[in-house]
Amino acid sequence: MFADLHIHSQYSDSKLTLQDIIKKAVKNKITMISICDHNTIGAYKKEASFCRQDEIVCITGVEISSIFHGKDYHILGYGFDIHHSALNELLKNNCEVFEKKGKLLIQKMVEDFNSLSIEEFSKYQNNRANGGFNSINYLKDKGLVDNFYDYLRFTNKYNISIAQGYPSPQDVIKTIKSAGGYAVLAHFGRYTEQNEHEYQKLSKQFLDMGIDGFECYYPSHTKEVTHFLLGLCNKHDLLITGGSDDHGGFNNIDGGDFYDMSALQIPIEQLKLKSLWK
Repeated sequence: MFADLHIHSQYSDSKLTLQDIIKKAVKNKITMISICDHNTIGAYKKEASFCRQDEIVCITGVEISSIFHGKDYHILGYGFDIHHSALNELLKNNCEVFEKKGKLLIQKMVEDFNSLSIEEFSKYQNNRANGGFNSINYLKDKGLVDNFYDYLRFTNKYNISIAQGYPSPQDVIKTIKSAGGYAVLAHFGRYTEQNEHEYQKLSKQFLDMGIDGFECYYPSHTKEVTHFLLGLCNKHDLLITGGSDDHGGFNNIDGGDFYDMSALQIPIEQLKLKSLWK
């Protein structure tokens, strides 16, 4: 049977309900999953019964934004206490940072687009069924963006730093651990040039920060990246995880089903999950 430990739901930027995720997992013979929504654990708090599926093991997860050398690095947290105060405060702060960036973007765009209004945006109610968040869906409704990558082009044009204001990776890792969880660096291949020297440099930096593991299996990882990460994790006895990063059609524009639960078939026995699963 297979595992997918990086899935998004309607509680962040996906069109998938938790029930949709279960059905999709069963269809693809996935018996172990983790919902890793961006900076929120609302799925686990508001639909607790979701974690008690007979046919599927669900590991508690989250994907947390951090800033390192001016770039946005995502740390996956697994197996933590969802009621831990410091973790919840960190997630709350991250959501507030992102919301402020969205509002600032709209404020700047109003000067160039007559169809936009700050007053209108302040009253805008996001429809969770669409996936995503207020600012991007407001711009979608106005016909100015089609997807998240269009949105990022606007943030770059108006000099909105998405990462600025997030905590450091060290703080995120420390907080996840204090909540009794494991910290794993998501999609390693996105952050580095494709050569051994850069792999070594970045991995050492995160090892020094106390990272517990790496997301070795990921749709856009080359064979070289996967091989390097597996060797690294086995050498240092780190967690080995993997996932599709399925956003349920919200921003999957890279080749259709490229980031989809059906795209990666990761045998559970190829993962190293320590106390997360016995």
